[in-house]
Amino acid sequence: MARTLLSERLTMLYTAAAALIMIAHLQGGKTARDALFLFHFDVTDLPKLMIATALLSVLAMFVFSRMLTKIGPARLIPPLHILSSILSVGEWLAMALWPHVVTVALYLHITVLDALLISGFWSILNERYDPYRAKGIMARMAIFTALGGLLGAGAASVVARTIDTRAVIAMLAILHLLSGLALYAITRGQNIDAAPPPSKGLLRVWVKNSLIQRMALLMLVLSLTIALLDYLFKATLQVNLSKQDLVTFFAYFYISIDIGTFLLQTIVGRKALHWFGLGGTFAVLPLSILFGSLMTFVFRSLMSVTLLRAAANLLTNSFFGPGYELLYTPIGTAEKRMSKILIDVGANRAGNMMGGLVIMGLLLLPGPTDRYILLSVMICAGAMGLLILLLNRGYVKQLIANLQDETLQAQPNQDIKRTRGGAERPAASLGPEQLRRKVNASLDPTRSGAVKPGGRPIALDRDRGARNPDADSLEIEAIQALRSGDDRRIRRALVNHAITPALLPHILPLLRRSRVLKEALNACRPLAATASGQLVDALLDQHQHPLIRRRIPLLLGHADNALAAQGLTSGLEDSALDVRFRCAEALKRIKTNHPHLSIQTEAVWQVIYREIAFLGSSGFKSIQGVEPLRHMFNLLGLIFGPDVMDICYASLQAQDSKIRGTALEYLENQLPANVRTPLWPLIAADYAATPSDRSAEEILDELLQAGGRLKNRAQIIERHLDDMRNRDG
Repeated sequence: MARTLLSERLTMLYTAAAALIMIAHLQGGKTARDALFLFHFDVTDLPKLMIATALLSVLAMFVFSRMLTKIGPARLIPPLHILSSILSVGEWLAMALWPHVVTVALYLHITVLDALLISGFWSILNERYDPYRAKGIMARMAIFTALGGLLGAGAASVVARTIDTRAVIAMLAILHLLSGLALYAITRGQNIDAAPPPSKGLLRVWVKNSLIQRMALLMLVLSLTIALLDYLFKATLQVNLSKQDLVTFFAYFYISIDIGTFLLQTIVGRKALHWFGLGGTFAVLPLSILFGSLMTFVFRSLMSVTLLRAAANLLTNSFFGPGYELLYTPIGTAEKRMSKILIDVGANRAGNMMGGLVIMGLLLLPGPTDRYILLSVMICAGAMGLLILLLNRGYVKQLIANLQDETLQAQPNQDIKRTRGGAERPAASLGPEQLRRKVNASLDPTRSGAVKPGGRPIALDRDRGARNPDADSLEIEAIQALRSGDDRRIRRALVNHAITPALLPHILPLLRRSRVLKEALNACRPLAATASGQLVDALLDQHQHPLIRRRIPLLLGHADNALAAQGLTSGLEDSALDVRFRCAEALKRIKTNHPHLSIQTEAVWQVIYREIAFLGSSGFKSIQGVEPLRHMFNLLGLIFGPDVMDICYASLQAQDSKIRGTALEYLENQLPANVRTPLWPLIAADYAATPSDRSAEEILDELLQAGGRLKNRAQIIERHLDDMRNRDG
């Protein structure tokens, strides 16, 4: 265990170093790239270079995505850093001979290759960690990326002033060499086998997955917005600054952004995701751009344009970027490798190309181009806000889908089920239709052979057809048998007599007797709907025996009317915890089988708050044979859906941190803070101390072998029924 913790700490250290050096290279390269471009070219050439960069990026994206899918980021990214270092050495040597050519080559190098490498770095982290752990790690890495950007821009300024701009290119070669070595240390010993080949190609992955579509559209609109702001910023600089001051200005500009990013990440970065959630954290960026563009439109100056461009960079780095990486965690490994490069590079460069085309079109219009650009930026910011709203919903849906697919794997002891004949049979061998019939049979009390839907025993109809006795005398005979105290007579009456609501008061006392409990429950279940009022009255009657009140919810759970649901909701406030637990289980059954029936969610929330206070005071220890966590998830299922909460509960019991992390991530996004805070130590206390020893690829391979949603649901219901029978049998 100590060796595992030490290895994890060393990995985190190398990861932080790689993030710092990698972003230092990016910011130092952007400083040199922008300064050299404005020194050797006019700003009106920028849209052309944007389009050329976008086309090259699309070509590189397809090649890179195939390589990434085939061999994985852990094997591909480290050597590409070394290759980038070699290219920088060549650019440094050629700069003195062909400055214009090398300026364009450096622009393409920094814009295209660095984007691929940074995307690959985050892919390594996404595949190594589950969604819940990834949230904290991404936030910590954002601090080091901010610090790396600060050091890279500062070092570029110092090197340019003390030596020359060409020496900055040599510095870039050294930085990528160091980051490549750090990445080799991170991936050493990691399972880097190729992921299972995706069933769909690159574009079909985009078409079939709505979450990937929304992520790509958001990245495209963001890139379009940044391209417009970047042109406005550089055009303003070229008019107001001399060429000799450009390197210094860009260095100070990027240093200021990185200082701001570092401070934001240190102070509120990790808390922002918990305070606002993913959607709220993303929304800060478009709202700020919209407000800043409006202010710049009114007060046009070098200062206002610089502040607008700086705010866009600052919020993208500190709020948008780390949160955006979390969106990839629920996506499968093979699809993630293909879609991530599609989004990070393809959608990004498509937005840049659109930006270049828009700028070229706006330059042809009469009047001040800057005002047209600002209006376009405001429109794009509004579109980003709408996309963020859709994206947050898609993210939660993807988490739910992942939990549903992973539940079967989370239940390793459910592999063997008994058939009706008693023989054991693998559950996985049952088809979906067989499982559906099996679940329906276990839920239908009329399949026992004793009672048919009309309430009359099947075997008795033949005798009744011959004798046709008086109904009243039969009812009196049944009452006498039920009140006789003789187990044999009671069983005979419960099985062979037609059970009517008039007999219910005489059967309810039998719920105390374990020897006839099974027959009593089977006899009463067909009356759950027609006699719901009697059952609810007995449930809420504090003078009834506790065992009877505890077992009445087993009957009401088969009802299909609002009266039963209202009565069980009132039962959630009972003084006995075991009665409240059974009422929650019965409500969950009603909500599953009859989703059209409404349950008072406000009343359920009040019950949840009271249960948290009551169970928390005892340290969430088992009371009266009730497992507190199971009870809380039953109640939460009445709000968020029984199937989803059953899946979350089962996933939290799994040993696999990937499955647990997905459940924790979903719960953290769904539960309000006053519910999440007291529950979190209970469900995630030892989480950080038990990292999975398996790679993400192995976990995904195992999860993909799980059955579909119907089979998962069938096993959940069967397990639930087995637990109920064991407790009452």
